[in-house]
Amino acid sequence: MLRNSLGLNQHCESQLKSQLGSAARDQSNSTSCLTTFKNIPPERVGLNGEYDHSGLAKRVTLAFRQSFDLAEVESLRVIQRGRVVVLLGKLPSLPLLTQMVNVALATSGAVDVEINGVSVIQSYRSNRTSSRSGGAESTYGQTAGRRGDRHSSRAFAC
Repeated sequence: MLRNSLGLNQHCESQLKSQLGSAARDQSNSTSCLTTFKNIPPERVGLNGEYDHSGLAKRVTLAFRQSFDLAEVESLRVIQRGRVVVLLGKLPSLPLLTQMVNVALATSGAVDVEINGVSVIQSYRSNRTSSRSGGAESTYGQTAGRRGDRHSSRAFAC
């Protein structure tokens, strides 16, 4: 849409001119066109209800601080791209990331959460630790041992 110097798009401007020119103008139509410019978009509402270009990111950050331990979210950065919340940094577990996405989506103005910049650290370590302990390790060790025996006997036969 094209906007004039006052910020009104051409459609609203022509609508207002036609309404002002007619004798019987409907007050509700002219005010409905102007009220869209008085409201702050939900992704631009700040912590105190004021206009803030990064208001959604600040409100999501506040929600994270209220919902999670500070140690869990200290290495996480929250930015926004329009109505999309972008998470960047490191988190200790995948379930924590899932909970954070749910909290971010519950924030007014958020339509999507981008997690491409998040690294989940401890989830990988805990999977490796569990595979090294108990029955999983012995099963893996036996399989590798049999394979090694078979290959070693062929190597000696040559």
